[in-house]
Formats: sequence, structure tokens, C-alpha cells
Amino acid sequence: YIGIDVGSHELVIAQGLSQASSKFIKLPVQTIDNTIEAINQWIETLGENVHIIFEQTGTYNLPLSYALTLHEITFSVITPSQSKGFVKSMKVTHQHDGVDAALLSLYGANYQPAPTSIEDEHLHHLRQKRKHLSTLMTQKQAYENQLHALSFDPRADKLVIESLELLQMTLQIQITKFKEELFTLDDDQHKHLFGLIKSVVGIGDASANALIIASDGFKNFSNVKQVLKFLGIVPIEKHSSKSVHKNYGLAKTGLGYVRAILYMAARSAKKYNLACVAVYQRQRALGKAHKVAMIAVMNKLIRQVFGVVKNQTLFVNDFEFAK
Repeated sequence: YIGIDVGSHELVIAQGLSQASSKFIKLPVQTIDNTIEAINQWIETLGENVHIIFEQTGTYNLPLSYALTLHEITFSVITPSQSKGFVKSMKVTHQHDGVDAALLSLYGANYQPAPTSIEDEHLHHLRQKRKHLSTLMTQKQAYENQLHALSFDPRADKLVIESLELLQMTLQIQITKFKEELFTLDDDQHKHLFGLIKSVVGIGDASANALIIASDGFKNFSNVKQVLKFLGIVPIEKHSSKSVHKNYGLAKTGLGYVRAILYMAARSAKKYNLACVAVYQRQRALGKAHKVAMIAVMNKLIRQVFGVVKNQTLFVNDFEFAK
């Protein structure tokens, strides 16, 4: 098990470790550039039966994941929270890149995490386009708000208004372009999933596509709780004995833009989706705040979406009441 501390410019690599240990072991380290070329050269020096362990660091770990996949080297990407808990258990007080890399080697030897695989390239591009489209729409809304505010100012500068209108028009062109790219459903499986998910009352084009892209068609989820956790629509709670019971809001472990789209879908569902209407009214009757009730509606929507996908059947709005 080889631990790697991933940085923006460098990778700090700890010497491999094959035996578990309850105590921290300091390992020799080497440093290479975080580039495809340097990573490929380092991979050529590896022996057989190696398992690489590193943390999820946003985009910084993408060159390493890509190169390891091309060379068919087993690797596992763990979350910062996983490594943080392990560091505490090892009682390490002085940390630097070399120590972090050694700890990752030790984590691998102790827990033998399951291998990670990178997503399909087509899906990877779809995720990037979806996120970029979300950013474009946010920027356009910001310019619209500025123009709206200036419309009340009789002395508003014409050059500023012209600039904002030009930016708004440019963004609209790009938004239209990416919407056409994202919502062109040539793939038969994508079309089929889109039809099933869109049949759920409250789910529109944007939310259906966002769910398909974010979850890879739900093919890697065996139950709906995994989906809810993946999307971050589960509460964080802390229980201790009989005296401590705290809620810390949503986990927010998934993509924020997906939750934002689902929230908009839930606004429609609480009016027209009969089961969601009942959920919302029940939560409000219990004295829950509007936002809490809306989260419950989002939760119900995902359960309905997962149900139609797994059962390969269209949504029936009055199914639960008829049952």
C-alpha cells in the first residue's frame, strides 16, 4: 500500500507498506511533479501487487487517477474525513506532507479499502457541462438583478447598462448552446431513463437530466438510502446517551447544483404530486418549518424516482392512495 499526499504542484509518495500496525510508522518519501509525464515515469518504476491510496482533493488528484487507470494500477480515493479520523486514532500531533503520505500507506494496510474506478469519459464531460451551465445561469441572473436595480435609477450610466446587456446576451447564447448539448438525448438508455424519471410529477427536464448525470443512471446504487446519502439529502444527527440529541442540518455530501435543482422540483411536487403534497402537509401539521418540510418532499421525490428506475415502470400519481 503506497500513500500519496496530493498537492497542486507536487505529489509526496510514501514507501509501500504491507502490514497493518496500531502505531504510526515513519516511512521514506519521494516527491515528484503533479503532471501526467512525471506520474507516468514514476509508475514505470512500480513493482507488482501495489495499491495506491490518496485523498480526494478536487481537481488536483485527476492526473494521478487518470494515469493509474491507463496503467491498470489499483488505487483507492478516500475522503478527508476518513483520513482525519484515522490520524486521530494514530495520535499523530505533528503533520506535514511526508507524514500524511505515510499515514495513507498505513490506512491502506490497516483497512484495505475497495478500489476506486474513474467514471466514464462521456459522463465526465456531461458533469462538467452541467456544472458550467449552472455557473452561466447564476452569472446571467446576477446581471439581470443589476439591470433591474439600475432601471429605478433615472441617472443610471448608459455605458454600464450597455455593458450589462451585452454580457447578458453573451451568456444567454452560451446557455442556449450548453442546454442543447446537454438535452440532446441520442443514447437509447439515456432516453429511456429520462422518460421514466420525467414521469414523476414535479420532475422536469433539468432535474431529470441532472439526476441521470450525477448518479450515472443509478446503476451503482442498490437502495434508495445510498442515493439520498450520495446527493446529501440526509440529516446529520448526534446521539449520546439520553441527554444529547442534536441536528446539524443536511449532510450536503453531493453536488450542490443537483440539490438546488431538486429544491425547485420539490416546489412543483408539493402542489401536484399527491404523495409529496401529503408529506408536506404532514410535516407542517407537526410544526416543522417550511424548509424542513421541503427537504422531506425532496426526499420523497428521490424515493419515487429510484422506484420507477429500479422497477422500470412509469410513475402513477395516485398509486399510494389507490393502494
